[in-house]
Amino acid sequence: MPESIARRRFSSDTLELKRIRDWLRALLQQQDCSVDCTRDAILAINEACMNIIQHGYHSRADGEIVLEVFRDGDFMCFQLTDFAPPVDIETCLPRDLDDVRPGGLGLHIIRSVMDGVRYREPPANAGNLLELKIRRNK
Repeated sequence: MPESIARRRFSSDTLELKRIRDWLRALLQQQDCSVDCTRDAILAINEACMNIIQHGYHSRADGEIVLEVFRDGDFMCFQLTDFAPPVDIETCLPRDLDDVRPGGLGLHIIRSVMDGVRYREPPANAGNLLELKIRRNK
């Protein structure tokens, strides 16, 4: 059974991304996660938050992102909840890597560094719930 370690709310302001990264780094170090796990989890969560800000909230800073962190045996799990309109999961496909241009690689990066990525049923009154999972001693 996963154990909830921490839960924080952040605004959808891009200035919050550094606070999210710093908070996660300290939290993952407290959980004795490897350097690779910490680096990859921070990268993926930063990308996921940026996607929420850009695509969910259309770069508005007045939205909210809830990040909850769980420890599940050898894994760290992260749940990102937003209150933006629900995403059509079928349209959330990584771009072809041969299509070279700025942006659009967030999903590819997230899927390549995490051990598990899935959308789950969000709680009532929420828009989306993304769950990410990574091995602690990657």
